Amino acid sequence: MTGLAVEDLSFVRGGRWVLEGISFAIAGGEMVALLGPNGAGKTTLLRLVLRLLQPRSGRVLLDGRPISGMSRRELATHLAYVPQGHGVVFPYRVRDVVALGRLAGGAMLAPVVPVADREAAELAMSRLAIGHLADRSYATLSGGERQAVLIARALAQGARLLVLDEPETGLDYGQQQRLAELLRQLAGEGYGILATTHDPLRAARLFSRAILMREGRLVADGPAAEMLSAAAIADLYGFNVASVRPA
Repeated sequence: MTGLAVEDLSFVRGGRWVLEGISFAIAGGEMVALLGPNGAGKTTLLRLVLRLLQPRSGRVLLDGRPISGMSRRELATHLAYVPQGHGVVFPYRVRDVVALGRLAGGAMLAPVVPVADREAAELAMSRLAIGHLADRSYATLSGGERQAVLIARALAQGARLLVLDEPETGLDYGQQQRLAELLRQLAGEGYGILATTHDPLRAARLFSRAILMREGRLVADGPAAEMLSAAAIADLYGFNVASVRPA
């Protein structure tokens, strides 16, 4: 199939099953939220999808091909990752951090950055409304601004499947709304989106589909509005949603 497919994926660490029998698929145009309590295995699952870990059994496919047979560069042309945060090692300008997304094609290794790569980076910054930060040092940005830069870097990469780990971390309300609109636009353009989140109520409003995990197993997968009902949330997290009130 076109997109991402996870087939009967299992992972063992220290003799303990961390994931067992995970299967799902994400097609272009889908916005999928991945939810579950701490320790459910969400991070491990993402690391397997990104081929940072090797499964005990099962496989991950992109556009019908096992990622185990892809080079790192080829994998990066299909799949882009946005982490929760990013440590600052060197004070790169924002435009340079975003342009690093073009390394997937190898062009940034050349002495002169191709015009197409510069334009891709500029377009990505424009879509995240961070063009005004282009010449700022990444080290001077707020947490929310850095998160926006990392998302722009993923867009500049050109991959059609985006994997985001808590993408709203550090974003203020306005940035959250812009991110939500951007994700909807990208899905409308055929991007596949998989994002972890700890906010089921917001996920029910934003995402078209939700995958719920607990103790290393997939416990539900379906339309977000149905999967993230008050009863489902209470069962997944072990508390009465009706008792929660805005602060």
